Amino acid sequence: MTRVQLAVAPKILSRALFILFGLACLVRLLAAWPQQQPNYMDAAYSYVNALNLWAGRGFVEDFVWNYLGQPGLPPQPSHLYWMPLTSILAWLGMALGGPSYRAAQVPFILLSALLAPLSYQITYEVSGQRRLAWLAGLLAVFSGFYFPYWTAIDNFTPFAVTGSLALWAAWRGMADSRWEIDDSPSTIHHPLSSILYPQSSIFNPLPLWLFAAGFSAGLAHLARADGPLLLIAIILLFLYYALRSTPHALRFMFPLLLGYLIIMTPWFIRNWQVIGAPLTSAGSQTIWLADYDELFSYGRDLSARTFFAQGFGPILQGRWWALTANLQTVLAVWGMIFLAPLVLIGGWQLRRHRLMQLAGLYALLLFLLMTLVFAFPGARGGLFHSGAALLPFIFVAALVGLEGAVDWAAARRRRWDASLAKQVFGLGLVIMAVALSGFIYYGRVLKNDAWNKADTLYPAIAAWVAQQNPSATVMIGNPPAYRYHGGGLSVIVPDENIETTLQAARHYRVDYLILDKNYPAPLAKIYTETVTHPGLALVQTFTDESGKPVYIFKLDHP
Repeated sequence: MTRVQLAVAPKILSRALFILFGLACLVRLLAAWPQQQPNYMDAAYSYVNALNLWAGRGFVEDFVWNYLGQPGLPPQPSHLYWMPLTSILAWLGMALGGPSYRAAQVPFILLSALLAPLSYQITYEVSGQRRLAWLAGLLAVFSGFYFPYWTAIDNFTPFAVTGSLALWAAWRGMADSRWEIDDSPSTIHHPLSSILYPQSSIFNPLPLWLFAAGFSAGLAHLARADGPLLLIAIILLFLYYALRSTPHALRFMFPLLLGYLIIMTPWFIRNWQVIGAPLTSAGSQTIWLADYDELFSYGRDLSARTFFAQGFGPILQGRWWALTANLQTVLAVWGMIFLAPLVLIGGWQLRRHRLMQLAGLYALLLFLLMTLVFAFPGARGGLFHSGAALLPFIFVAALVGLEGAVDWAAARRRRWDASLAKQVFGLGLVIMAVALSGFIYYGRVLKNDAWNKADTLYPAIAAWVAQQNPSATVMIGNPPAYRYHGGGLSVIVPDENIETTLQAARHYRVDYLILDKNYPAPLAKIYTETVTHPGLALVQTFTDESGKPVYIFKLDHP
């Protein structure tokens, strides 16, 4: 097999990159305009905590959305489960444009637009073809299932950009460090080489790309708790090739780790001051979940002991469920359905390319982590979120695969114009990406104004509670959204029976229990039959737009 030769654009900041960035900004702006609020818990969480940053309150949150790590009474320190970069970016937008959702979206519009020129650059460096680079950039603009979420106040955008930059910069650092690998400097002619790699450096040359890789990996970790997996993938491939090439290769680890620590050390220090450790243990507890709803349990012992006590049958059944769900994510979300077979063909063709090996190693580690270790949170969104960093590499593999498939077919159909077929099919991929993105966007954002009608009763509930008791703490299904819609202090309804729920309510000094159609299964009778309980008194009922009741119970604490 003839390996696709590495090529680098003579000018990184070329006209094509600016055109793609401008086009992506326009499309992102149009996509962001109908999205007037956060419409799910993750986005509401990041946005309301960004408002706290803007107000000068620091990293604090006015709710408890899970009970892992035994959180204190609200308000409490924020971002002890989810990482803070999304809120920081939203705060940056509000610092420039004022405290509004529109201002908070601006950094995400601009940052997500960078994926298009980044995909162009990576594809051109791997394939050496500007036509394929253009197609990759357009695929990044219209990216299927990710399309509605690039401008949401969530970690899709920051992780996608910083994660893909970390992998790309690490490969550049490996190649330019002049080890005896296929992607050697003899095939790389970078216009900034004399600046980035001064020959007088003790590293000879100074691997600033590795520093940039560590810096980007640190930002990726600041965006998502599984960000260190990028660093692990880089180090593993780094050691595999570097130690075979030079006994002094470990010195090149210094700039990689330095870049990472420059970003993460302040956050480690903050956590140490707050919880006495650089990172919280709350996230690691999700390893031991027996099902996803246990994420919202209260007072349960989530440990290896309880995990293995359920028996290997349920454990294997849970992993099998995660495996099937994650395979669907890989094929439908990562591969946008129609790209998936082409990615396999192109991935095989590019299997000896170091950048694609690095991206493939990260993809494999991520899939295994989200299937075998963090099975339930991984299958319920973790793989979807973190897979965004792989999109530029998926696009280049798909386009190289398309070229290979057409060449294979043309060799067997002599009257077929391979060059024309490549252009037609390449344009067809972009058209399908536009159609898929539009279909998904319509269903999740525009249809019945779904995006802006999330939690439509929360403003009325918050107003009613404030009228009864302005300082009340409520127990509700989506505490961050309740805060966004004007509510006060809140905690989440636990996935527990009524007795344990009341125990949690007493601990967190809850005044009202609010149940809607998304009630936890153990509270089914309380919701469906409004079963009376000595600790509850039904004081108000609302009706949502689907006709389902929302009950507000006053808690009678002894």
